[in-house]
Amino acid sequence: MPSVPPNWKATFSNVPPLTKSVSTAMTIMTALGLLVRVRDLLIQTHTGDSDTGNDGSGSVLVLSSEASFLPLVALVPVSAPFRFWTFATASFFERNILMYAINTFILLGCGKYLERAWGSRELFKYLSITSVGTMLGIYFTCLFEYIVRSNDGLLYDTQAYGLTGVIAGFLIGFKQLVPEHLVTLWGVLSLRVKSLPLLFAIMMFLGAFVTHTQIELLMAMYGLFISWIYTRFLKVQDGIRGDRSETFSFASFFPEFIQPPVKAVSNFFFRILVKLHICSPMGYGGSFQYDLENPQMAGMGHTFTRPGSLRAEAERRRALALKALDMRLHAASGGGLSALSSIGRSNTAGRDGASGNVPRVSLLSLSAEPLPTGGSDDSDDEQEVLFETGALDVNSNSEVSSETSARTKRQSDGVRDEKEKQ
Repeated sequence: MPSVPPNWKATFSNVPPLTKSVSTAMTIMTALGLLVRVRDLLIQTHTGDSDTGNDGSGSVLVLSSEASFLPLVALVPVSAPFRFWTFATASFFERNILMYAINTFILLGCGKYLERAWGSRELFKYLSITSVGTMLGIYFTCLFEYIVRSNDGLLYDTQAYGLTGVIAGFLIGFKQLVPEHLVTLWGVLSLRVKSLPLLFAIMMFLGAFVTHTQIELLMAMYGLFISWIYTRFLKVQDGIRGDRSETFSFASFFPEFIQPPVKAVSNFFFRILVKLHICSPMGYGGSFQYDLENPQMAGMGHTFTRPGSLRAEAERRRALALKALDMRLHAASGGGLSALSSIGRSNTAGRDGASGNVPRVSLLSLSAEPLPTGGSDDSDDEQEVLFETGALDVNSNSEVSSETSARTKRQSDGVRDEKEKQ
């Protein structure tokens, strides 16, 4: 029997508790739905068309069991207010076995990564807000369309379920954590993580155009928008509320040539929300010019328990900015900075051997990953910025200090000679 590829083994091994619980609940609900469908199929096979009633088509008997089961786990607008738990269970139920297998693989892979990055409690809040918010959006959309169009089918025939909204939330989470990472789709297409939400939305639009259904598209749009709002303004991670950085703005989801008009429109609506006191204009205690490396920020009311986390966030954002600046300078100078990089490497060769495992990041190849931070035992490493060019600064500072001490010594000798002559 052929062995399972390593990536599949990694996906299904060492799964954190919350991700394992959610995938188990999704498996149980999907299995119950499958058993109901198998039961209906067996009844149809044994009874035949003569015993089914109505027009003899068998539709009444075949659909009776599943029609009673679906409103218990999926969102049906007409019964959702009375079965309120379906707002939470609908996102984790799937009728199609193939889609269930794909959703389970995505849930295990993405959930495991985010749970280790955020923690079980924060991931639970994120999944709850994304899934429940998506289904609430579907319910109110159907209700509004029913009021406008007076179509009873929008309330009775609509069945919303599936992991589409949660997958959209996963993409938002990855964009916020690792926006510059490269991923390969289908082995041929390489994209950065920050481009995946837009690609996902385009695919949903094309799917809605082909299938002439809007439920999947609405779930994707609500999932993207609700998870971005929560992460942008409300989510607390390592003592920091929200992420007001430019790399996570609403305009950053679009290509660069479209970003200026999108930014103007988004800023207009944001100012309206600020005037309505729905959003805070500055985010942190009335001042948006905050210091990420300060262990106690104004307006937060508590001291951070993980000092290294703020430094990691500061280095991540600084790395993104330096990378963009370096690419522009490198393109303009035609490689003129390569000499500076080689000088930095030669000057830091001795320090690398003495410092052991202290990481070095090249100025010309900065990564979007946050620089590693240690605990209290590695306080000396946390006090220096780990770039190769730091060696140049150390050497230059030592030369300046030596010249200053020599100049001071000469002056003191001159004063002493003058006193002796007098």
